[in-house]
Amino acid sequence: MKVLNACIGLMSRVALMACLLFCLTQCGYQLGGIKPPELANVETFKVDLFENNSLEPRAGVLVTSALAEAIQRDGTFKTSSKKSPDIRIEGTVRSISFQQLRSSREDTYESTELGLRVSVSYKVVRSCDKKVLMQSQVEETVPYYNISNNVQTARTNALSYAARRIADRIAENLTNG
Repeated sequence: MKVLNACIGLMSRVALMACLLFCLTQCGYQLGGIKPPELANVETFKVDLFENNSLEPRAGVLVTSALAEAIQRDGTFKTSSKKSPDIRIEGTVRSISFQQLRSSREDTYESTELGLRVSVSYKVVRSCDKKVLMQSQVEETVPYYNISNNVQTARTNALSYAARRIADRIAENLTNG
């Protein structure tokens, strides 16, 4: 009798868990963003190497790798392992400029906080017929500090951070419309 009661109790728990699981799957949650109408039928993507029109070396490579990672992390689209993905993302790092945001109190020519402004344009092209589905441009300003005397390292770190922020904004545009 105890075994029968235990089996009935276990079966009722399993049934309850199955009912809860079914209800939770019907709540409308999904992995990844909601695709914009232009990209509704797209499953796979490829990020072409971004062209670099700035004077900063490796800027195009930084944006390209950051964008591929951001879209993969989102989960809406998959990286294409075949030769012909559904869409290709092409872009250009248009400019990178530096500006003084804050100077030293003792010497106004000495910068304590600098700004790095990156401007990128991109377009989403359907692979089969080369039709441009979306295009836009993104600008991002990232502050960095001149605490040490190595300004080049601070600029390199700021450029990497700006590339990631730009990639996140582009990925958001592609997955949330």
